[in-house]
Amino acid sequence: MLDYDALRCFHEVLRYGGFEKGAQALNLTQSAVSQKIKRLEQSVGGPVMVRTKPLRATPLGKELLAHIQKVSVLEEALNIKSGLEASAAPISVAVNNDVLATWFSQVMAAFSGKRANPVHIVNADQTQTRDILQQGRVMACISQTGTPVTGGQSVRLGTMRYQLYASPRFIERYLHKDVSPENVMKAPGLLYDEYDVTLLTDYQRECLHMAPTFATCHWYPSSHGFVKMALDGVVWALLPTLQVAQEVKEGELIALFPDKELGVPLFWHWTTLESAALADLTKAVKQVAKAQLK
Repeated sequence: MLDYDALRCFHEVLRYGGFEKGAQALNLTQSAVSQKIKRLEQSVGGPVMVRTKPLRATPLGKELLAHIQKVSVLEEALNIKSGLEASAAPISVAVNNDVLATWFSQVMAAFSGKRANPVHIVNADQTQTRDILQQGRVMACISQTGTPVTGGQSVRLGTMRYQLYASPRFIERYLHKDVSPENVMKAPGLLYDEYDVTLLTDYQRECLHMAPTFATCHWYPSSHGFVKMALDGVVWALLPTLQVAQEVKEGELIALFPDKELGVPLFWHWTTLESAALADLTKAVKQVAKAQLK
């Protein structure tokens, strides 16, 4: 029989990325947590994590993470059905950076008005979030892929729209009134990280009808800093139209190709295990997305 106390220790250590922080979250000593995880590995017959930086689960560990996630949801559902007070257990979700920077705070506001459950967000690219859900590390996610994971459901939320923006100062300095795709791509651009290459590639191919090129791009993995770099005239940047509506209105940023807009479909995925809190979070996501993703 599984040692669920040890399994929860393993879950928290992976969640917080280390034994020290995981132990703090559990209000235990680091030594106690380490011993529990060692006993867990002995009981299941193999290592559950690779002790590197960052820590990562082994294939066996991933199966155990998925299992404890499901157990937590089942416990909450049982408490509700039996009339016991729900434990307000955390709900873990994977959400991409652009959604976090634009409308997910409204989801949090709507959800927190009904539920006390903490929401633990894993920040990952929309091309990666579904895999994180499939691995059992989270209970729900926002993804650009619509196919549900095994044992889950999905619903289309709408379309996130992107345009290529630059400041008037950047246009004057680098483009010299020649705002052509070829000239723009020779000027300094911006990528968030290695996963952002896919988004820019799609824009270049679908909107500008040109071969992908990133030779002039800086990498700057900060949502606030990403916009600030464009505002300061350092780079052009592919940004969600929702994120910079005010800056465009005030003339601080200009759409370089106003009729060239990339649409990225977004889907909400969630596990089908019965959970009132997850149902309320799903409802909040749908309501806010309906208003924002037109």
